[in-house]
This record gives sequence, structure tokens and C-alpha cells, in this order.
Amino acid sequence: MSTARLALIATVTCLAGAALLTPPALASSPAAGTAAPVLSATQQHYLALAHAGVKKARKRWWDPRLGWYRSRLNDRERYPLATIWDSVPLFESLDAIDIAQPSVANRRALARFATGAARYLNRGLRPVPGYSPYPDDREANTETWFDDNGWWGIAFVNAYRATGNRGYLRDAERALRYIAAAGWDPDGGGIWWNTHHPYKSGPALAADTLLATLIYQQDRSSFALAEAQQFIAWANGSGFSATEGLYADSSVSATPVDYVEAPLIYAQALLCHLTDAAEECVRARQVMNTSLQRFGVLLDFSPQYDAVYLQWMLALYALEGDSTLYRIAAENARDAQTRALNGEGLYLLSWNGETLPAADAEPGMLQTQAATTSLFAWLAVYSPPAS
Repeated sequence: MSTARLALIATVTCLAGAALLTPPALASSPAAGTAAPVLSATQQHYLALAHAGVKKARKRWWDPRLGWYRSRLNDRERYPLATIWDSVPLFESLDAIDIAQPSVANRRALARFATGAARYLNRGLRPVPGYSPYPDDREANTETWFDDNGWWGIAFVNAYRATGNRGYLRDAERALRYIAAAGWDPDGGGIWWNTHHPYKSGPALAADTLLATLIYQQDRSSFALAEAQQFIAWANGSGFSATEGLYADSSVSATPVDYVEAPLIYAQALLCHLTDAAEECVRARQVMNTSLQRFGVLLDFSPQYDAVYLQWMLALYALEGDSTLYRIAAENARDAQTRALNGEGLYLLSWNGETLPAADAEPGMLQTQAATTSLFAWLAVYSPPAS
């Protein structure tokens, strides 16, 4: 292991015991219509990787007959198209590319994808419309996931952040209103995994809390703030594993997973800045330190999960200036760039170069290619710390 990596591990361990730091001023989001930011050489490098990853996704997974991406390479199943969960890292990649480098071409690519993303809106759902997992679902009894609605809504918020198109913010608000109406348990609290109500879901709680917080950041909606605060209160009570010091994966499993932790950390840190709720800054710092200690530097869950964790740790880096968070993302990106490519030049391996287990990824998944691409894309958005 390199000296630099050993030093980074030591820094993570040190941070895990650190006291709360006074955060710097809230980092502003890139705004549509402003001059393109000047990118560092490092950002330009990651942007080039992101562009190449998106281009390969379009070339290899696009189905011209059905007008959308397939879930897997050469999929011949009856319903071959990508679900929301398959597609969201590609949506996030296009968001980040346009935020990093606003241009007519990047905006058009994002707009084309967002038009396709609208196909997941199911107006037949009750009591209000929401996003069902497969394009063009219209039935009221379609099994629908509340974490999907959260991730899809977040991607729409980032599309708004990139373009300033308020239609995308309304698309995100649709997801939140559906979650509030159909996903939240009014009796015991918590957010169900899906419309069959098998258990309360940590990923749904994380995505939906972050969605509400990001909407509040953009439009100061009292509805979004109330939802975010309600979700956070439950997360810090019934949704928290005191034994682990982290948020639980579900009401049936206390085992923490990284992509649950980072969105909840960032949501609370952001609300702390937006509302002066100091206790949320304290909790965010505590959970961040425990997460860094628990998950370490080089992540090995699976790209679709680890990319979400790093996306929101990078956002926290921009918010609070903690360079360790950036360096962890960059370390994983270095491994992904050199080790995750298969023999066809696609990012279909784990970031350590191994074949992903079937429990985490089926062969040839769009999601695997797009998740690694999204890591590069978000690293293009944020300036690296001074060395």
C-alpha cells in the first residue's frame, strides 16, 4: 500500500475521534446561465472520463426500437428496459457533467434523458401520482418503491440545479408528495420499502430525507422542510442503531450500509446550514466520523452503492471543506479507472478489479457502468483541495 494511502487511512482514523469543527460558509451551487466554471486539470480529467462513460452507455445499452436504455447488455427478456434503479446513476452522470461544464451539447443530452425519465411517472398511482419502476407503467396497483422515488427525485433536483428549468423541480416535488402520501407510515413512522409494506427501509429513508432537504434548499418550501424534519426525527430514533452508531439498513436489519449513511449525513449538515439547527450539525459530524471509521478508504460494497456514498461525501466536502472526503473519493476513482474496466472497455468490474457477485450485480448491467461513470462526473464538479 502506498505511503499516501497509509496517510489517508491515518487521517480518517484521526477524524473519527475529532470534535465538531466550525463549518465554513455554505458552498453555492452552480447556476444555470452563469459563465462556465474554470476547471482544474484534475477536473478536466474526470470530466473526460465521465463523457466517455456516458458515450459508451449510449452506444452499448441504448435500444433504438424501444427508445430507451436496456437494463443489461443484449437483454432479450420481455421487459428489457432499465428500471429507475438501473438508470439513476446515468441520470446523475448527465446532471454532474452539465453542472461541471455548462454547454448547449451537455444541456441537450440532459434534457433528452429527462424527457425519458418522465416516462416513469405513473399517474394511475393513488392517492397521488408517483414514479413506478418501469417506463410507461400506468396501473394503480403497480408495485412501486419509495427509495426509487427518492433517488429519481434527487436526480431531478440536480437537473434543476444544472439548468434552472423549474419543470425539473416540479418533477422532484411530485416524488416527494407521493412519498409523503403513500410511503410514510402515519401510525408508527418510517418509510416503507415499497407499496406492499414488507418493512421500513433505510435506503428509502435516506433518499427521501435528502430529497426533501434539497427541495427545501431550492425553494424554501414549508412542506419540504416539514417532511425533512419528520424523516430526520424518525431516523435519529427508531431508524438509528445505537450499537452500530449508524443508521440501520431496515427495520429487519441493523447492519449499516454506506449509501444509507451519506445522504442522511449530508441532509442534516445542509439543514444545519439552512436553518441554524446546531444539533443537526453535531449529529452529522458524529455519523460522518463513525462512517469513515466503519467503511474506510477503499470501498468494496458494489459500485452502485459506493458511488452514492461518495457523491454525498463529496457534497459534504464542498459544504464544509473537509479535504479527507474528497481524497477518499479520488482514491476510489483511481482504482475504478484502472481496475474496473472489462475486456470490452466497459466499467463492469468492481473497483478492485474483481467480478461482482451475482447478489450485487448481474452481468452486463447499465447500472454498473453508469455508477462508476457518475463518480468521475461528480469529481469533475468539485475543485480538488489545495495540496
